[in-house]
Amino acid sequence: MPLHRLILLSPPSQPPLPPPSLHLHLRPTSKLETKFLRFNSPSRLPFIPPLKLINSTKLPLNPQTQQNPLSKTLETLTKLKPFLQTNHQPILLGWLCSSISVFSLLKVIPRIGSFSSNLTNNISISKLGDQGLVLGVLLLAKLVACYWKQVFLWEAALRVVYQMRVFVFEKVLERELGFFEGGNAVSPGDIAYRITAEASDVADIVFALLNTIVPNILQLFAMATQMLVISPSLSLISAMVIPCMAFVIAYLGERLLKISTRAHLSIATLAAYLNEGIGKAYNELKQGEPAVERLFFLTKLEFKVIEKPDAIDLSHVNGEVKFCDVSFKYADNMPHVLDGLNLHIKAGETIALVGPSGGGKTTLVKLLLRLYKPSSGSILVDNRNIQNIRLESLRRHVGLVSQDIMLFSGTVAENIGYRDLMTNIDMERVELAARIANADEFVRTLPEGYRSHIGPRGSLLSAGQKQRLAIARAVYQNSSILVLDEATSALDSRSELLVRQAVERLMENHTVLVIAHRLETVLMADRAFLLQDGKLEELTESPLLAGHCDSLMSTGVVI
Repeated sequence: MPLHRLILLSPPSQPPLPPPSLHLHLRPTSKLETKFLRFNSPSRLPFIPPLKLINSTKLPLNPQTQQNPLSKTLETLTKLKPFLQTNHQPILLGWLCSSISVFSLLKVIPRIGSFSSNLTNNISISKLGDQGLVLGVLLLAKLVACYWKQVFLWEAALRVVYQMRVFVFEKVLERELGFFEGGNAVSPGDIAYRITAEASDVADIVFALLNTIVPNILQLFAMATQMLVISPSLSLISAMVIPCMAFVIAYLGERLLKISTRAHLSIATLAAYLNEGIGKAYNELKQGEPAVERLFFLTKLEFKVIEKPDAIDLSHVNGEVKFCDVSFKYADNMPHVLDGLNLHIKAGETIALVGPSGGGKTTLVKLLLRLYKPSSGSILVDNRNIQNIRLESLRRHVGLVSQDIMLFSGTVAENIGYRDLMTNIDMERVELAARIANADEFVRTLPEGYRSHIGPRGSLLSAGQKQRLAIARAVYQNSSILVLDEATSALDSRSELLVRQAVERLMENHTVLVIAHRLETVLMADRAFLLQDGKLEELTESPLLAGHCDSLMSTGVVI
């Protein structure tokens, strides 16, 4: 689950591209991509990893209502327009090469006839050679122009599909947590397929459009001009056939849309209808409309956690947190997880939450981070309703150290300084954070120190080392409010001691909300609360706390 973008770090203002060391390479999945990579050998494009989700709810196959065919085509072109405008340079260069190709063709056609006639006439060898040379130059110019047209347009199409993947993936990352989990969660297969396979289909569509529409219009215009010069009467007769062709193309295009939507397209059967100029471009577009619709449908789904247009930025946070009569349930037909909960956490105070699994401890944290919206009630940070605070600003001031440690296939420094990955990582600050988290000692034993790669999800590190890196990341972020989900129960005694010392340092001068699983952590807190069945009970007096801890230990709530 991609909570690293939502909780652990302040999301950068730029699109959420993976860091350079995390880049995987785009595996060619379409004919276009294969050709482009073979002939042009561009720098490798970063691949956006598909989301790993946990449900099987499917998005609608055909999300759009019935529309007029022309308006649907225009809508598809409108969706592609901003991405095409961004890549106007290679597109214009490709079309310039297409113009050169058409111009060369217009000059070649009459010269071929003249050259053939001169072969049978008594023309001097030198003059015939000159004509042959001019003809050869024109043919070479057309060949070179055609080649570079393909290169530029392939480059533009791949850039477009990459930017579309980034755009859609960014929108997916902005979704509330309910989009990914619960009874109405979106299927992981649907999201992964749309961002990868559907986007590859769109690449073929974009290339077909760029390589067909303008070049064929230029060629059609040039040929029409040439025909008018040669024989105006025959040109008029030929033009009368065009309306009939347009009707046939439109009819076949609509049939192709329906067939493609149901994934029963037979390329062999329809190939004969897709070989001619503008008709081919129109049919390519109709075939690709379902892919474009399904890809962009992810960006149209209604958000449940919405950032207000006038939401404010928090430049500084003291750390006071209030839960005021907060209730929450995951769906209308489900019971309340939290029911009228009230909690006041003073700035700089450490609060421990204990309780059985499913009691609502993690839900409380998700509400604080606005991963969900409360069913009723309000949550205040420094007496400001979090509904009125920009999401990026709120999450910049609330850090999380979780049991599920999210590390990436980068270097130690990149994982600690992930917040500044899109700008410049402060190495002095990284090393200071590592020392506070008891991570500096083991980091310096790695082959390249802070520049050492830690493998996918930190696979080259032990559980204790991963946890200390997660703490170092929270120190680097320097959030005023910290949420700690204690993760020492699965560690050996030495690693547990190091992690506990790091947590104690991290808790200094911060407002801390601890989801406690160990008695030692409960006793470290200024106050402790039992959260059970959606109700919060404060454990105030030491004897009462000890009594509750004995009871909780006997039931396995704390150990």
